[in-house]
Amino acid sequence: MPYIKETYITGAVTEVTKKFTFTYKGKATKRSPKTKETPESQKKQNEGIAIKKLRRLINANFGYGDYHLVLDYKPECRPKTPQEAKENLEKFLRKMRAAYKKLGKVFKYVATTEFGERAWHHHLVINCVDIKIISDIWENGRPKLFPLDKTGQYKQLASYIIKQTRKTFNDPKRQVHKKRWCPSSNLIKPEPIIEIVKASSWREDPKPQKGYMISEQYSGTNDITGYQYQFYSMVKIDAYKGRQAKNERKMHTKHDNKSKLPRVPYPRDHN
Repeated sequence: MPYIKETYITGAVTEVTKKFTFTYKGKATKRSPKTKETPESQKKQNEGIAIKKLRRLINANFGYGDYHLVLDYKPECRPKTPQEAKENLEKFLRKMRAAYKKLGKVFKYVATTEFGERAWHHHLVINCVDIKIISDIWENGRPKLFPLDKTGQYKQLASYIIKQTRKTFNDPKRQVHKKRWCPSSNLIKPEPIIEIVKASSWREDPKPQKGYMISEQYSGTNDITGYQYQFYSMVKIDAYKGRQAKNERKMHTKHDNKSKLPRVPYPRDHN
């Protein structure tokens, strides 16, 4: 029985998903018993899909030298409504586009908003620019920049952004955007390469392409469809070595009081 193979090529990362389907050219295939779907399981699956889509978007359009940007608000500047927060973000994006244009660059971004118990935060992934420009444009609080590493794999960042904005997106009273994130129109939108492959080519331990290494792999049975699936991602070896070298430098820094290497913290959860 053939299966479907979907391949996403997103910058330094290539993702492959293999799955069987109920029909292929009109012929039914056997499947495991389908489990009863619950609202909670559906919500969890939808969030997992959102994380996948966001990481592919970030991987395909951003990389080393770009930033995860968090825009905070001073207490006196906090929005009173989601609409006001939306307008503040849109104003910031307009001014950023103009600033990039003056530099002869094109502004690229993915933006979303988080509303905690009291504080508002805008999360963005943007292409590189001088932080002074951001500070001059964002007058409502303090911008925080977190540089993207050399790996090209930003699944942790995508997961962080989705989880941080979960309550805001799911609560109609807090919701700022109709979608989980707002991307600039100039981004590459990853599309899968779809192949119908013979079942005999299914490998329990997939082999990476030349110049790549397997960075993640898992398989199982889809709880909703009842069908077998397999997922694995490959990252360029050069990118992986860059990340490995960075981690080794951090380890040495901990034991070397004379070291002056800068350490950039990953953002903590906001309250």
